Amino acid sequence: METWLVFITAFGIALIFLIIAASRKNKKKRRQPEKTIQTYLSYGDFISAGKLYLRQKNYVEAANLYFRTPLDKRPLFESIVQQELGPKEAQLFWIKTGRRFERSDPERAKIAYLLAGAYFDVIKMFIDRNDTNTVIDLVKYIPPKFQEQTVRKLSQYSFNRGKYRISSELLRALGFVDEADAILAVGAHDYQAIEQPGVSASIYGELGRQDLVGESQEERGERALAAGRIEEAKEAFKQAIKAYDDSNQPKDALRVEKRLEKFVLLDKFRDYAAAGDIESAEEMIQEISDAFPALATSDLYAEIAVVLERNGKFSEAVNYFDKAADLTNNPLKKQSYVNALRRLASLIAAQRASGEGIATEDLSEPCPVCRRPIAKGQKIASCPYCHSIAHYSHLVEWVKVQGTCPICRRHLKTDDFKTE
Repeated sequence: METWLVFITAFGIALIFLIIAASRKNKKKRRQPEKTIQTYLSYGDFISAGKLYLRQKNYVEAANLYFRTPLDKRPLFESIVQQELGPKEAQLFWIKTGRRFERSDPERAKIAYLLAGAYFDVIKMFIDRNDTNTVIDLVKYIPPKFQEQTVRKLSQYSFNRGKYRISSELLRALGFVDEADAILAVGAHDYQAIEQPGVSASIYGELGRQDLVGESQEERGERALAAGRIEEAKEAFKQAIKAYDDSNQPKDALRVEKRLEKFVLLDKFRDYAAAGDIESAEEMIQEISDAFPALATSDLYAEIAVVLERNGKFSEAVNYFDKAADLTNNPLKKQSYVNALRRLASLIAAQRASGEGIATEDLSEPCPVCRRPIAKGQKIASCPYCHSIAHYSHLVEWVKVQGTCPICRRHLKTDDFKTE
């Protein structure tokens, strides 16, 4: 073998050994910090562990470790972040930490944003959460020379998202009372326009405009009445009367009082329905419709149906829900009544499957077991052979003991009952 070839071969082998040695050394170096971090953590030295995480650029673990650090040690940890990363990188570190915790842990996000001096971001986070108290509390952290500019931007941000109260309170915190009231007025008007008179009334109340509170509450009452929410309507009209009285508008207060007096008709109707006096309740429907044109007649029939269903009179409830569905033009209400009809059909089918039925009227023939009258609404069953009707529970007990029909004496099992 020639000399030059031997030389090249030896040089190649030596180079390979050098590469292997260097690779092992690098691996050892990479493993060493991990072992050191664990050692520091085992002794509770979060500061040194955090410094190593930062040098490794493992910023997520460094941030997590910061929040594990005892409160009295955190200022030292913060100074380490500043030293290791420099001012700009340190600010970016805390902003990224804040964004990472925004959804999962707002309190940690708040601390990180404040450390970064990201006042707009931290307050915006709580605006999005509708946390007015925290928003106003955070204003004090904004340096005075940036305070007005930042607060105005945040107020505009809130206003653009329909968060009028927060927008107003931000300006009020800096003493801009007139601007704050103007924003509330706009908010009240917008809520009125989008058919939320209750919210509108609340905002007008904050502005001290009791006359407009009365109008908003009256509008809320009319809308509740049209939707069949009777109790809400009554409460709204009562609030309207109080607001008109407070704003020295006796004529408007008297007008709403007279309207409220008509609710006696609705109370009477509901009393009849609850007592099971369906005929009397139904007779009042026309009178109520004349007194309350905004109240849909379908709601009254539906209310009777609900009472009948509650009392177990499913077949009769079907009739009234059917009337309600025919009378309404509101697609959502119609669908709710159709759903009720389906529900009742299932209940009736379940009753029949279990050997139960309901008497739809007072029967002329007494129960053949107990010899007492069978009243409307009572559970009944009949013999599949002679069709004699008895109280359901009485016939069940009779068949269990006797095994036959009490009238035709044919052999029976409880599974043979045919409901009426």
